[in-house]
Amino acid sequence: MTPEKRTAIYLNMAHMGFFASLGFAAANALHWPDFVKGLTVGLLLLPLVIAPLRRMRDEYIDSLWRAGTAWAFVAVIASFLFAPFLEGFYDGLAAAPSHQNIPVEAAGYAAILAFFIGFHVEWLRARL
Repeated sequence: MTPEKRTAIYLNMAHMGFFASLGFAAANALHWPDFVKGLTVGLLLLPLVIAPLRRMRDEYIDSLWRAGTAWAFVAVIASFLFAPFLEGFYDGLAAAPSHQNIPVEAAGYAAILAFFIGFHVEWLRARL
């Protein structure tokens, strides 16, 4: 397989993962049926399996990978630092008793979404 073809496959997987993670966010936010959530998770699995493969990457893809992982790391740290504050702020505005409004999986999902956002921001910056 040529390096150009490997790069094309990798970028297509990154695009698919980005749109699948956006679809998962929309499905959760808009309370779509469970099969739609499952479909988006299924579409997200292939890019998450392809992404760590070293033989698929070159220096360009490695730079995109590093940008994505840096954004994901910042998202995890921000989730752990600010999620309790945002939850308390929401409870205060809603005058609701304190209970967990932010799901436990939010930090992991934020990391996956931030990875794809950082990947694509670096990709767009390299193209312009």
